Amino acid sequence: MLATGVYAHAQQGTPNAGGGKDTKNDNCGLLYGEDHALTFCAPDGWVLDNGVLNDQGIYAVFYRAGSNFKDAKDSGTFMYFNVVGRQPDKTVEKLMNGDAEQVKHDAPGSVVNPVDPIKIGDVSVPVLGFAPGAFSRYEAVAYIGEKKVLVMVVISSKTKALFDHDYSAFVALVQSYKFLSSNVTIQHK
Repeated sequence: MLATGVYAHAQQGTPNAGGGKDTKNDNCGLLYGEDHALTFCAPDGWVLDNGVLNDQGIYAVFYRAGSNFKDAKDSGTFMYFNVVGRQPDKTVEKLMNGDAEQVKHDAPGSVVNPVDPIKIGDVSVPVLGFAPGAFSRYEAVAYIGEKKVLVMVVISSKTKALFDHDYSAFVALVQSYKFLSSNVTIQHK
C-alpha cells in the first residue's frame, strides 16, 4: 500500500475536471502518497473514517452514519480505497485476474463475476463481484488504472440483502473519485 495519508476537508461543489460527479459534501477526503493524489466524497448517509484501518495501510474507510466500523464489519457494510504501485507489466486486467484467482483459492466456494462497469465521466470502470468472497462477505471491487498506480474501491457486506441495498452508495463513492496527480512531493520532517 503506497498511501501515506488522507486529509478530510470540506468541498463546496467545485467543478470536477477529472470526470467524477460534482458534489456538495462536507465528508470528502484527499488520499495521497508516492505517485498519487486523489479525492473522493462519502455518499449521503455515510461517513469517512481516516483512522480505523491505518495499521493495515488503508486510509479511507466508509460506513453508515450513526454506526461504527466494528458494527459495519460484524453485521453491516463498509467500503474503502486501496492504492498499489503499478509495475510496467501490471494492468487492471492482470490485477483483476489475480484477485479472482486469490479469492477462489482462499474461498473455493466463492463466485467471481464481472459486474456492470461504473461510469466516471467518459470512463468505464470495471468491477468484479465476489459472492460470497473472503470472510463470507459479499463484495465488489472497482478497478481504476492510473499512470503510476492502480486504485481499488471496495464494498464489503455481511449479507446479499445489505450488499444490494448499499450498492448504490458504492456507485456514488466510485463516481466521486477524481485523480489529481502522479507527481506528489511529500516532505518529511
